Amino acid sequence: MWFLWAYIQVKILAPLLAVIQILIVSTSSLFLNNEHYPNQAKVYDGESFDFIVIGGGSAGCVVANRLTEVGNWTVLLVEAGDDPPYVSEIPAISILLGASFPDWNHYTVKDGVTAGGHDTGTIHQTMGKMLGGSSNINYMFYVRGNKADYDEWAAMGNRGWDWDSVLPYFKKTQRLRSDLISRSQSFSLHGSEGYLGVTSVRDKQTKKYFDAFKEMGHDILDDINGFEQLGYSVPSYTLDKLRQSAGFAFITPIKDRPNLFILKNTLARKVIFDGKRAVAVEIQESKGVIKTLKATKEIILSAGAVNSPQLLMLSGIGPKDHLEEMGVNTLFNSPDVGTNLQDHIVVPVVLTGESSTTLPILDDLKLLNNLDRFPASTIMGHVALEKNQSFPDYQVTAFPLKRGTLLATLMCSNVFNWNDQICIAMADSTKQDTLFALVTLLHPKSRGKIRLKSINPKDNPRVYADHLSNKGDVKKFAQCLLDYTSVVNAKSFMKVKSKIVDLKVKQCNRKPFASTKYWECYALNLLASQYHVSGTCAMGTDGVVDKRLRVRGVKGLRVVDASVMPKIVSGNTYAVVLMIAEKASDMIKSDNGVSA
Repeated sequence: MWFLWAYIQVKILAPLLAVIQILIVSTSSLFLNNEHYPNQAKVYDGESFDFIVIGGGSAGCVVANRLTEVGNWTVLLVEAGDDPPYVSEIPAISILLGASFPDWNHYTVKDGVTAGGHDTGTIHQTMGKMLGGSSNINYMFYVRGNKADYDEWAAMGNRGWDWDSVLPYFKKTQRLRSDLISRSQSFSLHGSEGYLGVTSVRDKQTKKYFDAFKEMGHDILDDINGFEQLGYSVPSYTLDKLRQSAGFAFITPIKDRPNLFILKNTLARKVIFDGKRAVAVEIQESKGVIKTLKATKEIILSAGAVNSPQLLMLSGIGPKDHLEEMGVNTLFNSPDVGTNLQDHIVVPVVLTGESSTTLPILDDLKLLNNLDRFPASTIMGHVALEKNQSFPDYQVTAFPLKRGTLLATLMCSNVFNWNDQICIAMADSTKQDTLFALVTLLHPKSRGKIRLKSINPKDNPRVYADHLSNKGDVKKFAQCLLDYTSVVNAKSFMKVKSKIVDLKVKQCNRKPFASTKYWECYALNLLASQYHVSGTCAMGTDGVVDKRLRVRGVKGLRVVDASVMPKIVSGNTYAVVLMIAEKASDMIKSDNGVSA
């Protein structure tokens, strides 16, 4: 009987809810005028601005905010999407509807080896196409990474990007609203006056799980962004009654600044150079009109780790052999443009819990009374396989779910797009309480690349993710999964006879269940993106950009977004991108004669 309910969830309810989601998002955009954002700027062909920022996502919103603090500078922000849907600001609803928000619709190139748990054999690389970008659709986790991440950046030739140097920028952007952290020893690491609201609250539903992780030797932390990162904690969220997207947090408060101009529904086609100096941007408006807009000081690419390297290559900066193959005149041979692609890959792990009497969906309906919160209790962990190691190897984002919930099914079918067989097995497991977790390999050695599909700026580039192409990553991921699932040996889990749910991965059915070989197969087939693509315009001694994020080989052009990370950090990337943009804004001011 319960299997029938699971089948109905996946085959009928999930597709129906997906249609309803699209209708809600569409109608909210059509009939609700979101007054939180500036009106569309009116520009003429050949018009000049001091700065042009390409991409109104997480980084671009911060840069536009900080540069317009200089009253006599004019700043144009060019965004390919529109204002975010009104419902994006409501935390609980935005999590459930995010998969239907405007998206760039990037997919990885099929490699024939990975992603067998997805019907297409490819991975949807979700990226928000709207003001605020993916910060409108992320899960709102505020994670800075580990001190060692930034010290390693500095050691790679990027002086000034060590932990002590970046911490002030994390603090500058943050407005902490958490009694839990305010009472902790790590309060000194946080800011309270920034644009970005951050909250953190512990709830009773997670206590028994924290007790289990503690029994297995893990520290329980008050602050995942404190002096120590290794351990389990409740997350910090980028929400303060409303979702703190970059658009809402950094553009709404300054929407009436007279020196801020925003073009929406406008595609940046390429950067135009006078010799080796970037002087203008060719843009295409929604009705197809192409214009050239000039920048007298600098052009800043904040289009993201897929679109920024695409724009560089369309503008003649990239690997010469590839540009010639595509018919693009090479302005500067920069072989590393688009390479070094990194991402956090996740797989789901479901552990069974107590047999409760909760009626199906009843717990989900309680969301209607708590729309200003994350829609599920959450536990976040960062774990090192070597116990003398100070930085984590994997991250756990776990949701204790009540019997009959639809949340697991929706995440499976509508967010990560695993196939029906897997989603039915996942839905079937909800006949009792479950601990649904996403386990993330934090430091993959595998590297992918971005390459042009054509010279048409409207054509999405090719994303060669090459996830787990390094065999060491496969083995490491399997070790992480073995380590995490050992929690079923904790007393509270053994008491309820907790089991690892078999998600029926057909490619792995001949492997001994939950063995090392099984987890290796499982990781290869169920991997999905955590949407943390980075590294494709990496900074470094010989990188695409220098330590001040200036594009090598030309003048007047910088990249400011996740693509400049030389190595991906130990956690979610939203907070990190905001920090990069804050630091870059000070560099831009300083290099243009204004003290930060």
